[in-house]
Amino acid sequence: MKSICSTALLFLLLTPAAFTKSRLGEYYYGFGYSMLDGGKDGVDVEGDVLHLSANSLASDYADFELYLDYANVEVAAEDKSSWNLGLDYIRRFDDLSLAGGMLRPFLGAGVGYLKDNAQARLLDDGFTWSILAGTEIMFTDEISLSLGGRLLGAWKDFSSTDFSFDLGLTWWIDDVHGVAFEYSHTTENEIDFIGLKYLYSWQ
Repeated sequence: MKSICSTALLFLLLTPAAFTKSRLGEYYYGFGYSMLDGGKDGVDVEGDVLHLSANSLASDYADFELYLDYANVEVAAEDKSSWNLGLDYIRRFDDLSLAGGMLRPFLGAGVGYLKDNAQARLLDDGFTWSILAGTEIMFTDEISLSLGGRLLGAWKDFSSTDFSFDLGLTWWIDDVHGVAFEYSHTTENEIDFIGLKYLYSWQ
């Protein structure tokens, strides 16, 4: 069994793709599910999250990402809900050609609206701002790893913030369909998010 898995992985990495696909500079929808677990100060937090997103080009060097997250969260044995709607503007720096084009750094900013009855992210509901940065690492034409971080804050209280470290391993199966394994860790309440996402590209 181990030999079969190793052979399949080697075939995947060495077989040239008839297309080149990335999480940046593409048109696609994302449908995902994550489990969350964590908490601090003796308060246990766990739950499930549904993710919907749409990525579109804003220009030749930037993207828009629209997303909606809905979570059912259990905090100290009490069920609560949370949802987050946001729009990010992401500037790509492909022209830097780092590591022969293998690294694709990005920098972005976003606005959103958060309704978090569980207070899993921020203490205040309402309009939010965010700053994000990171890089995508292109292993092959269809396999990439995204590493980044996001600072999320509330407009009504700029001292209310939460930083998250984000990781995503993406495999584009063909020019239309892709899957991604995603992990995120938030520092405010020390919550881990682990999930899978299906990607559908319409161009």
